[in-house]
Amino acid sequence: MSIKKQNFLLKPLDFVTILLFLVTFITFFSMIKSKAQKLIIEISTPDEIYTYDMSSNREFSVKGTLGQTKIEILDKKVSIVSSPCSNKTCIHQGKISKAGQWLCCAPNQVIVVIKDSGQDAKKSEEPDAVSF
Repeated sequence: MSIKKQNFLLKPLDFVTILLFLVTFITFFSMIKSKAQKLIIEISTPDEIYTYDMSSNREFSVKGTLGQTKIEILDKKVSIVSSPCSNKTCIHQGKISKAGQWLCCAPNQVIVVIKDSGQDAKKSEEPDAVSF
């Protein structure tokens, strides 16, 4: 028995198939990247509602009923760093980074919510099947 070595050559239709695959692959990933969410945080206090962009790192304080609550945005993640409440549960909630997540300091009446500022933001405020 002898084993024959076969030469493998690409035919013109093979090139077309590879080209179509590459174009589809590039188009798919560019569409995913273009639909990236632009996230904002909305902070509700007894006196005001504040809105901040999550794209830049910053630290700031807002006034609640007990005093100042310090909030930090770092690497597109939001956390409550300090609060005048006695149990500090809000600090131990950790960091949030996705639309719909929230942090709350109930004694100080400060609520931090991440929202999508894009077109889907209006859609997310509509009631869903669970709401009825």
